Amino acid sequence: MELHRWTDELATSDSKSYRRRRFTVPVGARALRIVFEYERGGDLPHNLVTVSLFDPRRFRGAAHRFAPRQEITVEERQATPGFLAGALPTGEWTVELDVHCVIAPCAFALRVETSEPAAPADPVSTPSPRGGAPESRRERRWLRGELHLHSTHSDGRWTTDEMASAALERGLDFMFLTDHNTVTGIDSLRRAVGGGIAVHAGQELTTFAGHALALGPERWLDWRTGLEGRSMNDVARDVREAGGVLVVAHPDAPPDPLCTGCRWTHEDFDPSLADAVEVWGGLWDGPEERNEGCLALFHRWLDAGHRLAATGATDAHRPEDWHGAVPLTYVHAAEASSSSVLDALRAGRTYVSSGPALGVEARGEGGRTAGIGGTAVGAHTIAGWCAGSPGAELRLVAHGEARARARIDGDGRIHASPQPGDRWSSAELWRDGILLAVTSPVYLRR
Repeated sequence: MELHRWTDELATSDSKSYRRRRFTVPVGARALRIVFEYERGGDLPHNLVTVSLFDPRRFRGAAHRFAPRQEITVEERQATPGFLAGALPTGEWTVELDVHCVIAPCAFALRVETSEPAAPADPVSTPSPRGGAPESRRERRWLRGELHLHSTHSDGRWTTDEMASAALERGLDFMFLTDHNTVTGIDSLRRAVGGGIAVHAGQELTTFAGHALALGPERWLDWRTGLEGRSMNDVARDVREAGGVLVVAHPDAPPDPLCTGCRWTHEDFDPSLADAVEVWGGLWDGPEERNEGCLALFHRWLDAGHRLAATGATDAHRPEDWHGAVPLTYVHAAEASSSSVLDALRAGRTYVSSGPALGVEARGEGGRTAGIGGTAVGAHTIAGWCAGSPGAELRLVAHGEARARARIDGDGRIHASPQPGDRWSSAELWRDGILLAVTSPVYLRR
């Protein structure tokens, strides 16, 4: 039975807007089917319009993926990836078109209908314990993890089962699944991993003026800036209130329309509401990466007095994205649980690396030493060290400039004295113009 039919056209001026329609689900409905079609407007770049769904009480899913024709089903025992299975409450539902980019005028058609539910593909499973296998409390150590991943629950090209298999081979301690604007894949990934890796909730908040990772919250967070006066600062505060960590993702990504909304252009954003900046995504010199600009923004915000962690990730959408010298984020934490990893990110106890170990510390008053994420009062000496360097240049950096540098093959250490006005210092390891590792800063206080 058809519940709603919606046909219209989108103009280029509709880019970065939201269109909503309400429809009524009758008593006894057990399956909902949405068919959405629109014109792509070109090959690359192309129009990008995604679908979000809300029942009378809550978010029911998002289809943040490009396909000019999509079929979405929501039933009591199963749903299209990106959407939440469950009872279909009677009453007024909302279907929303999130119009990210219209490069050429296009027509669209959307149809909502009820139908008989399909036979479940698998029995409903009990969700896996949050955060993966529990670990006993112990002293902090460096744990390696992946912070930015996409599956078929948004625009990824691999299922959570395929992702789990590849992740187990990588020897990760923890991982966050960050599908666009939805958290529906988390339990599926946890079941697939089976406790071998601590799997934590996340989502990529895919706003029209930049993307941010919300790490930690298990529930959907409203990413829709510009809707009813909502700002990115409001979104960031909501992430914090939900106990999450906000990471500004790939801030210097290619601009519209090549990568719609990917570059960070929230001009009124308060950086003190962020916990970290993704300074390195994918291959450092990959054809779609602009990592030098991401690292430069990180330095500018540190210079302005903000305390931020450096993170890196692959932003993997398919198995091939894990090939080559791609980064992982290392956190200094007692265990791989969600609370422990999030605490380390908030405290800035991180470094990013494609392999070598890296560290920085500062010595201050009374000989007291502060490491990554710490503060040295009366700092007079900074030291950087690396292990497993493949013949690369180790640098001590402050205000985006090298205070010391040395060629290191294997393990090595360098020292520098802070200059007047230096607020922070970090270590970086470079080889032939390619970043191999970078630390979050140690902070310097006179």
